[in-house]
Amino acid sequence: MIRVSIRVDGTGCLRRLEAEGHSLTGGRDFSPSCAAASALLRTAAEIISAEDGVETRVSLPDEGRMLLETGAVPAERVDRFRGITDFLACGLLRLEREDPGSLRVAIVE
Repeated sequence: MIRVSIRVDGTGCLRRLEAEGHSLTGGRDFSPSCAAASALLRTAAEIISAEDGVETRVSLPDEGRMLLETGAVPAERVDRFRGITDFLACGLLRLEREDPGSLRVAIVE
């Protein structure tokens, strides 16, 4: 099972994300849910890391683990950053609903 914890600040912007685990519900060594979650997480990390004016730390300490932390988001970037956060959360929550045995998502404000 993949476990994802997303902490957002008062503006709805991602401040910390922790993800760990794998899902092999597709049989053998492949899981569509794991592939989709990985694509969402990696893409969000790339976009967030590229944001000007936002200090970001991404760590991939082990296979199947990701830690993403961000600093304060400048006021002129809040709407964009909230959109990135919403996109990521919506995609992960949808995967959780479609394949509840493979993914667990917690969003903490």
